Amino acid sequence: MNRVILAGFDGENNPARIVTERAECGCRKVILPNDKERSVKALFDEIDRAETSVVIMLGQKPRIRNKISVEPTARCGCETLHTPMDVTTSAELIKQSGYGAYISSCGCGTSYCNHIYFECLKRGVCCIFLHVPTMNNISDINKLITAVEGYIGGIAGIPCMM
Repeated sequence: MNRVILAGFDGENNPARIVTERAECGCRKVILPNDKERSVKALFDEIDRAETSVVIMLGQKPRIRNKISVEPTARCGCETLHTPMDVTTSAELIKQSGYGAYISSCGCGTSYCNHIYFECLKRGVCCIFLHVPTMNNISDINKLITAVEGYIGGIAGIPCMM
């Protein structure tokens, strides 16, 4: 698992940070600054240092409740990049870990989440972005943490199609 990086954005009461800090997954962890360029640098530094094979990024999405949104794409201008990971299997693994999950059809957003995801995909990193609900839309943070831990434990069976 030390070849897996779990990265979540920083911020007070940010569930992406909380899940990243609390998850017991045997993987490397990075808390990303809420700055587009600094977050990319921090993540790429860790990827290079760890000889990483998979990166799982977490951010918060305010319009979901007790579900994880599996993001298949990131966009910049007219360019759309797709994760090389199987998003259907990813959503199923999360559900098997006891949490709701769905595959997003609206993209990874327009700011920090989308930016870092696009940069990782452009660099050829085997990665996936998971949006978690905001704290007020999470009934039980421990169930969310367990679901992310279960997902990380199961990703060995998800090939990166690069």
